Amino acid sequence: MVGLVNISPEVVLAAAAELDLLAERLGVAAALTAPATHVIPSGSEEVSWLAANHLNRAAGTHDTAIAAAQLELHHAAATLRMQLATHVADDTLKSGVMNGIAGTIGA
Repeated sequence: MVGLVNISPEVVLAAAAELDLLAERLGVAAALTAPATHVIPSGSEEVSWLAANHLNRAAGTHDTAIAAAQLELHHAAATLRMQLATHVADDTLKSGVMNGIAGTIGA
């Protein structure tokens, strides 16, 4: 026999909200650290320009990864909300059917 699953909508919605907040905190942290990761050449010689270019390419890759992580967190939150809405709708439909059956049996 399959066990019953008890889903608390408040907890699922809180988890989705936490995922959205985490994405926002990640964005804020990335914005605050951007000046440290995006550098200007320390001098006018070729080595300074090459080093700054190398560090800025790495910072660009980091920025892309942060943006992807934020999207993934927001997507996970949206998926939780969508699945919760589907579950609640299905549960409401099934309870209506069961109430109808119970009313028919009791009549």
